[in-house]
Amino acid sequence: MQYTRAADCIQLIVMNNANIRISILAAMAVLSALPITVSVTACAQETGPLRMPPAAAPAARAAAPSDKPDTPAIPPDQIIKRFAAKEDEFLAASNNYNFQRSVHLEEIGPGNKTTGEVEMILEQVVGPDGRRYEKIVKRTESTLQHMEMERGDMGVIDAAPLFPLTTSQLPRYDITYQGKQPLDELSVYVFGVKPHVLDRTHAFFSGVVWVDVDDLVIVKTIGKWVSETGDVMSPQLPFTVFETFREQVGKYWFPTYSRSDDSFDQAGVSVPIRLTIRWTDYKLASGASASVAPATAK
Repeated sequence: MQYTRAADCIQLIVMNNANIRISILAAMAVLSALPITVSVTACAQETGPLRMPPAAAPAARAAAPSDKPDTPAIPPDQIIKRFAAKEDEFLAASNNYNFQRSVHLEEIGPGNKTTGEVEMILEQVVGPDGRRYEKIVKRTESTLQHMEMERGDMGVIDAAPLFPLTTSQLPRYDITYQGKQPLDELSVYVFGVKPHVLDRTHAFFSGVVWVDVDDLVIVKTIGKWVSETGDVMSPQLPFTVFETFREQVGKYWFPTYSRSDDSFDQAGVSVPIRLTIRWTDYKLASGASASVAPATAK
C-alpha cells in the first residue's frame, strides 16, 4: 500500500481555582461564553502522569472560570510567553517524529453501551524529502447502524494544528488567567483562550488550556475550532468540541488522546456518537535528531 501526502488526507487533531468541580455543564458554559465570530497507549518513550478518562466518562470536563483567581507565582503574561515558546519547540520536534493514529467512531446506546463502531488506524511518517506522508494500515469491519466514517470526513481535523498557541499566533488571541487547580498528579494553571482576529482560511482555537505549574507546558486542552464563517466541522460528522490530553515523549509533550461526544438526528431520533483519537508509537524518523531548534508556526 502506498503512502499519500498527509496534507491531502485527514489530519486528526483535533477541542478555576483548586476546588472547582469539573463537569460537562461547566465546560459548555465556558465555551458558550466565548464569542463565536469566528493514544491512549503509553508512548514509545517516557509518558507523563495524566490519566486518560475511561470510555464512560464525559468528554467535556473543563473548569468554569473563577471570579477571583489566585495570583500565580509568575505573572500570567510571562506564563503565556513561556508556554508559547514550548509550543514552538514541540511543533519543530514533532516534524521529526513518525507515529500511528487510531480513529474510533462509536454509536452509543442505552446504558452508555456501544451499539456500533468502526476504527481506522493510520501510520504517518516523515519521508526522505522532509514531507509527511500517511497511509491506512488497518480498518475494522464497521458495525455502525446509522452512519459511516470515511477517510475524508474529518474536515474539522484537517484545519486544526497540533500546537495552536505558538509565539507567532499569540497576537491573534485573547488569553486570560482563570486560576490554579489540580489535574491528576499535576498542579496546573488554567487559561481561557478566544481568538480576536479571524479569517476564512485558517482555524483558530477557542476554549480552555491547562498549563503545568512546574514546566509551564500545555498538558490538556478542551475547545473547538472557529473561523470567520463560524465553527469548523465536517459536513458529514457533527463533532466540534474536543478534549485533548498530552503526554511526555522524551522531553516533549505531544497529544496522545482526544475525544468528542455529540449526536445526530436519524429519522427524528437523536443518536449519541463518540469520536476517540489516539496517537501512539512516536518514534524519531530515520536520520532525524531528537534535539531541534524551535520553529515558529506561520
